Amino acid sequence: MVRFAKKIGILCIFGVLALALGPRGGEAREIQLLMALDISGSMKTTDPLRLLPKSAHIMVELLDEKDSLGILTFEDATLTRLARGPLTPAQRRKGFQELTRLQPQGLWTDIHQVTAEALKAFGPPGEAKRALLLISDGQMDIDPLKGNSKAFVERVHQEIIPAYKKACIPIYTVAFTPESDHVLLKTLAEQTGGRFLLIPAAGDLHQAFTKFYEDLKGPQVAPLVGNHFLIDPQVQEAILVVTRSRQGKPVILETPKGQKLGPASKGIRWFSAPTFDMVTLPKPEPGNWTVSGHKEGDGRVILMTDLKLDCPHLPEEAGADEALMAGALLINKSQPVTAPEVMNQTVFTAELQAEGGKPVQLRLGNPPANQKDLWPPGARVARFPALGAPGIWNLKIRALGKTFQRERNFSLKVSTPWYKVQEVTGDGPTQVEFLLTPGREVAQMVGRFSISDPAGGVAGTFGHPLPGRGFRFTFPPDLSGPYLLNVHLTGATASGRPLVLQPPPVKVNLSPGAVASKMGPKSAAAASDMGLKGATAVPEMGPKAAAVAPEIEPKGAIGASSPAAAVPKTRSRKWLWIGALGLAAMVITLGTLVAVAYVFRPPALRFLILGAADETLTDDMPPEKQNLLLRAQVESLQKEKGKLLADLGEMRQQIEKLTSSKEELEARLGEPSKEYKEKSKVIKELEQRLEEAEKEAKSVQEEYMALYARSQKEKQTLKKG
Repeated sequence: MVRFAKKIGILCIFGVLALALGPRGGEAREIQLLMALDISGSMKTTDPLRLLPKSAHIMVELLDEKDSLGILTFEDATLTRLARGPLTPAQRRKGFQELTRLQPQGLWTDIHQVTAEALKAFGPPGEAKRALLLISDGQMDIDPLKGNSKAFVERVHQEIIPAYKKACIPIYTVAFTPESDHVLLKTLAEQTGGRFLLIPAAGDLHQAFTKFYEDLKGPQVAPLVGNHFLIDPQVQEAILVVTRSRQGKPVILETPKGQKLGPASKGIRWFSAPTFDMVTLPKPEPGNWTVSGHKEGDGRVILMTDLKLDCPHLPEEAGADEALMAGALLINKSQPVTAPEVMNQTVFTAELQAEGGKPVQLRLGNPPANQKDLWPPGARVARFPALGAPGIWNLKIRALGKTFQRERNFSLKVSTPWYKVQEVTGDGPTQVEFLLTPGREVAQMVGRFSISDPAGGVAGTFGHPLPGRGFRFTFPPDLSGPYLLNVHLTGATASGRPLVLQPPPVKVNLSPGAVASKMGPKSAAAASDMGLKGATAVPEMGPKAAAVAPEIEPKGAIGASSPAAAVPKTRSRKWLWIGALGLAAMVITLGTLVAVAYVFRPPALRFLILGAADETLTDDMPPEKQNLLLRAQVESLQKEKGKLLADLGEMRQQIEKLTSSKEELEARLGEPSKEYKEKSKVIKELEQRLEEAEKEAKSVQEEYMALYARSQKEKQTLKKG
């Protein structure tokens, strides 16, 4: 543990350095952005209101003075409308002017040429992040005098995409008609590390610009809940971008004092387009603002403020087997906020959603004890279930205080798992190999393994430190039949980011070994004991791991003790088994009491509840808070249920062994002795206690199901509300 603590300390230093260099969830860094806008003749039909240049106005308004911006247009030819340069007031004014002059023209659409010209227009790599934003309504359509369109599509794959990947420049693409080349635009985005959006119609193009702005800059946002948003005294400027509920009719803003604002109001900047409004509020009045006439659920309130929500350790890309760690930290004028009077009154939540999937929302709390040193002081953390599906996931993190509200929105790319898992065939015990994906490095991982049969019985739980780039897990030789290997890995990346991996269960059909053939079908009962010797995680050490390996000490096996397979032959051996059986019964009884305490919370059992100081469920509690507490209780009951089932399974194995021993002794001794009758009586009493414990466990499970149903009902009520 001392050595592991030292390694964690080193990782903390790397984490601090990573924060200082500007992590994704921290302060927004400078960007070099080029916008390539389609002005081919088809835009007269697909965008008759010229909403594309009006929507691009949003990006010119939102980018910082330290950012660099350029504008290109393309049809058959590519033209530079605004040469790339720092976004000074003069550059910004010129950008607005050029956008107002854009008109659809030309007969062809040459995506190959505009991407090639844009690559030349970027400045050299440096601190600023470089990105290309490309929007088109059509296909690659080349002038026949220049060549074949399919040939130019192939050149995009062979020339353009590799060049952008080499330059580390992502391409963000938008298709807003069914006739657009979705495949090509999506490939450009995915292969270069950008993002592809399909916008149903030109009327929603402004949403693409606000979304890409969030991806590139990660701004501070005030949540727009219904038709209200909260402004606090730390906000120097707020920019509201909302979709109109009725085309051609501007939205109406109302200040906290009841004053109504419109496009002609003084002291604000109001940009109107037929389908959306963008309102800039310098030094907005603190309090609750109201907006009306907008499409509910579609809007952003972007803030310029000293009080910021930081999201440390947020990756650009995560593995499909990763249980994402979402963190939140309040920063006020570059200093972390840790004051209890602020933190205790602030609710931190995180919401994760796959594209087209249902959102999963968690409340953030203190970091896990084994990773506490990896998080900065004041951080709040939540762990999501393993991501599982590759693709683009949306992450929303919120801090809701009494006088302020902050929100951050991120797009997270989920790709290949950290470990490739495969069964190793050949002579000897069955092994499962875990190979680290090339390009990924872990600094230190600790593994927990559990073997279970499909019916849910646990054969054993084992743990072992895992150095190196890969490792193998060896099954105990006495197991036979189908089994599942469940793996839980905890540690950090080479850069110091906390990492939790939960690969899918590995299905293995074990062949009976030499020991199993002698012991018969019940040999799995001894798996825990055999696992202490037979189940191991063997590291495959790379050149870096070899230097670390001598410092790592195996932790051995973690799990319940198991008796020897042989029949007891001495009196002390029999008393040892009876004592073990009694101890197991006590564990079951205590687990039952804990489960009852969690469900009914009687005062006499309150001391058994972990975190008893936490809030209890009351009728006057807000529904959202009730749902969070119910969910926590359900999760606790699930853990207790699993523990009870595992204990009951082990008890059954113990009774089977004792019964077998009893029958053999009776056969060998004939008439049982008085002492043996007394021991048999003890066994019967323990069997009765086991039966009672099983009934209690069944009762707890029924209560758990009722509580779970109630939590689902509350969740549905919240959604409808």
